[in-house]
Amino acid sequence: LFLRISQLPEQSENQAPKTRSNKMSAETTTAKSTQTAENGTENKSTYWLPLESNPAVLSKFSHRVGLPKEWGFVDVWGLDSELLAFVPKPCAAVVLLFTSSKEIKAFKDKQRETLEKKGQKLSKSLFYITQHDDIGNACGTIATIHAMTNSQDLFKPEGVVGGFFKEWEGKDPGDIGYGLLKAKDIQEVSENAAESKEAQTATPGREENVAAHFIAFVHVEGVLYEMDGRKAFPINHGPTSSKSFLEDAAKVIKSNFFEVSPKGNFSLMALVKKPAE
Repeated sequence: LFLRISQLPEQSENQAPKTRSNKMSAETTTAKSTQTAENGTENKSTYWLPLESNPAVLSKFSHRVGLPKEWGFVDVWGLDSELLAFVPKPCAAVVLLFTSSKEIKAFKDKQRETLEKKGQKLSKSLFYITQHDDIGNACGTIATIHAMTNSQDLFKPEGVVGGFFKEWEGKDPGDIGYGLLKAKDIQEVSENAAESKEAQTATPGREENVAAHFIAFVHVEGVLYEMDGRKAFPINHGPTSSKSFLEDAAKVIKSNFFEVSPKGNFSLMALVKKPAE
């Protein structure tokens, strides 16, 4: 069953979510994720606010930071082919929000161990941002930027994200992450969107740890990639095409998230070119 849920208070990873409603706000941060001030005390005043899993919110944010107006986010209501058929095409990226669980953590750890042993091929064209602890609840913003900056064959990001991409293209993902931490222009627009009237749930505070996380799936040079700033690197999920991308992403999401954490909750959106009105 495909569900949309409201933002959840942090809970143990083996505890199933208890609250469900229409929308889901997000970020998973560890309890020890802190920014240390010069005096050595914990300071979370610069943490970013989380975005809600809401196409109107993500579209508002992305348009203000440089997404061409003919593109925007829409809901994906499920992974069955009949439901995927309702998603307009072309589809540039898929954004997934999922609740944290011990099963997903174990899968993630095993995946990293396997890939570090056998290696994987990654395109040099990927624009990948490491999500540092210091940035707080920015996973929705990072997933959106990953979607925008890794769809260059379909559109070129403009505005502040276009400028951020040009400044940091080809740099180390960790350095890009620290660059984003200092990008107050992007943070300001992100937080305006988080607190906008389009949001359907109350925005969690900067210091709240929310047991959910945004990631993006993109297709670059004929390959499907998972872009999760909390992982050590992008994940190569094999060949795809502009025609099969949505269905290919759905298969990975089903096997690596839905089936791994059957008691979890998920929200899914697609970045698409809007049909002409």
